[in-house]
Amino acid sequence: MFLKKHITKDRTWRYWLKLVGFGLIVFLILGNTAYIGLYAYASTRPTQYAACCITPADKGFDYKDVSLTTDDGLELAGWYIPSQNRAAVILLHGYGGNRLGMMFHAEALANQGYGVLFYDQRASGESEGGVRSWGWLDVADVDVALAYLQARPDIDADKIGIFGSSTGAEIALAAAALNTDIAAVGADGPGYTVQKDAVPPQSIPEAISYFDAGLFVLMMQLRSGASAPQPLTEAVAQISPRPLLLISTSTEFDFERRMAEQFYNLAGEPKAHWHIPEAGHGGGPSTRPEEYTRRLLDFYDQAFFEE
Repeated sequence: MFLKKHITKDRTWRYWLKLVGFGLIVFLILGNTAYIGLYAYASTRPTQYAACCITPADKGFDYKDVSLTTDDGLELAGWYIPSQNRAAVILLHGYGGNRLGMMFHAEALANQGYGVLFYDQRASGESEGGVRSWGWLDVADVDVALAYLQARPDIDADKIGIFGSSTGAEIALAAAALNTDIAAVGADGPGYTVQKDAVPPQSIPEAISYFDAGLFVLMMQLRSGASAPQPLTEAVAQISPRPLLLISTSTEFDFERRMAEQFYNLAGEPKAHWHIPEAGHGGGPSTRPEEYTRRLLDFYDQAFFEE
């Protein structure tokens, strides 16, 4: 009788322990899913605000206000600094930002004589649009920017490059894979567009992040109504023989460097990867401004003006 009571108590204790553990796991899964859902909701909402309070004129450049009309009728606001050397570069800012985020790059290129077109992506800055889509819908808009430059009398159509930062880097890679008129491609801090792009996890926290990436992409598709473009792991292989420059910094799990190395290994020649270990995401221009400028200019000078 004593043994039976002891076993019953022991089973009861184990039962409640398992029940609490199971409940905790369910709570964490539901909480994580809710968090990803809220993040996707916030990531699709417009981030529209004035490009204030500096223009290329404050840097000493003549420029034109530009309005690019997308294939679905949106007006994208931007600036164009005319070319002095017959070449130009399209600049793409990071997620939730606007064209001012690329002013460092614009100034460096314009000082070297390059034409520079930089604009606010859809539903960002001063551009129209009701939804952001992790850059997916913005890939097609690059064709509109490219057509604007190709029609300009100060530009040679075979000397148009592109450079993007963060999500802008992902847009640049995806657009260059689809449009061979883009002659040189620079990408600072590209991440993933779909889960397949993410580097394989090396720890439990990374495994959770990898799972969350897939869940986030799914929720972004549902929220934005847009379909994810081809994986960047496929897109980078389609850029060669056009030159590619990848830039990475140090981030959590060393994720950004590993992503850049993965893209580098999948890309064809000519290609280069520059890692800035002491900089955070997008921090290269402020951490090493002189070297960043030199590498940026050397890349496009070699692409457009060296045989």
